Amino acid sequence: MVIYRNLNEIISDFKNKKTFYLAHPTVARNEIREWELNVEKKYNINLLNPFLDNYINDSTELKEGDIYAQNLDYKSIVEEDLKAIDRCDGILAVLTENSMGTAMELFYNSVYLSKPTYMIIEDDKLMHHPWIKYIASYPPFKSKEEFTKEVLEKMY
Repeated sequence: MVIYRNLNEIISDFKNKKTFYLAHPTVARNEIREWELNVEKKYNINLLNPFLDNYINDSTELKEGDIYAQNLDYKSIVEEDLKAIDRCDGILAVLTENSMGTAMELFYNSVYLSKPTYMIIEDDKLMHHPWIKYIASYPPFKSKEEFTKEVLEKMY
């Protein structure tokens, strides 16, 4: 049984650490989770994972399959993600493919909130997209290892 937690409880557990919303495509969630947990252990940073930190009841549907069910409570999912982004210090997006949800989260964080926007882009076709260049606070990184070396090791 999955236990859903209040977003305020999750954020309060992240005491005195920078917290970044970890945007990524659904299909990459397992690979990214392993990297996320290693980063949080090694550096003074928290990554709030919208698929696996259990603050949205309907996110189980997204965890169990890669196809969005028509009966998902889409409004609740989007609104809870927006609240989570509001509460974080910025966003870190891992783009392994073109992802509608990740693109929306990036836009909201960068343009609407004007918060730091880091991107790891593993799909070369997206690297020089005009929107990527417009919303990125820093030049996109080509790999998680490059981001770790250039940002985490220097700042955290």
